[in-house]
Amino acid sequence: MKRFLLLLLFVSIGILPALSNEIEDDYLDIAANYCVVGDYNSAMTYLDKILQINPSNKHAADLKRGLNHVISKDKKSFIDNVSPLVREAMEYKRVGDETKEWNTLVKATEQENSYLAYYYLGNFYREKQEYKNALNAYSASTSARTDFAPAYLGTAIVLYEMGQYNGVLNPADKYLSFNPEDDLAYAMKARAEFELGMISAAKEDNEIAIKINDCPEYQFDRAKILYKEGSPKEAKKLFESLLNDIQTSKIYEYMGLCDMDLGNYSNAVTDFDRAILLTKDDKYLEMKYNEAKQLLENKNNEQSERAILP
Repeated sequence: MKRFLLLLLFVSIGILPALSNEIEDDYLDIAANYCVVGDYNSAMTYLDKILQINPSNKHAADLKRGLNHVISKDKKSFIDNVSPLVREAMEYKRVGDETKEWNTLVKATEQENSYLAYYYLGNFYREKQEYKNALNAYSASTSARTDFAPAYLGTAIVLYEMGQYNGVLNPADKYLSFNPEDDLAYAMKARAEFELGMISAAKEDNEIAIKINDCPEYQFDRAKILYKEGSPKEAKKLFESLLNDIQTSKIYEYMGLCDMDLGNYSNAVTDFDRAILLTKDDKYLEMKYNEAKQLLENKNNEQSERAILP
């Protein structure tokens, strides 16, 4: 039971999709920290706040179910097995004192060789985009405890963020050997495979992720795969259906690419223009915008010439 809560907490809270609401993220992070120090009642308070804002927040709902199960079946907090230094570090994290959080985690790794201390240290470094240090910390976590699955997923995510897509698959598979029903791990695999051009494998893993958790982020991945497969019409329709949930430069970029393939150059110009407004100095988007604009002008000129022919 304690292992279940750890996995649920570290996977669902420690590594959230990038497109979630910031307020929900903050409350989820606070709830996670209360879990770590064994204060489940306070954690529940913040989970309820999240669900009041967004009743469909799966991460909060999953963690609440897990906590309810732990509270009803195991009154003794798993924190009894966590070192005082790790608990102290998590309290510093909760109050936002990053310097003391880091110092305490480092102290815990030096004095106790704690797999949890290394794991949290890896998370700390990942948030700071100190990726080499994060990888070293996650590696130390799995060396201290080889069956501590979240550190493998942390490794996979860091490697993805570094653009080392080949390296993502092995730790993701290692994680899935412990947790074969985790949607985020399948999603990370699918994204890495997409970047590697392994479209069939990406499609398969994306479908598994969606079957476990049908969320907008994974549908966005699916739309990208559809585009890459050569189905721009179907992909564009799916992208459009996601606009209420996802408004990023990337979604408009892909919509523009779909419209280019479909010959809808006017729409493509609008799509790329919107994408440019949501980013800074993106030379690729500017190039695609100019390309679509030129194609639209050529198309309009051809139509004008045909109109004046006898």
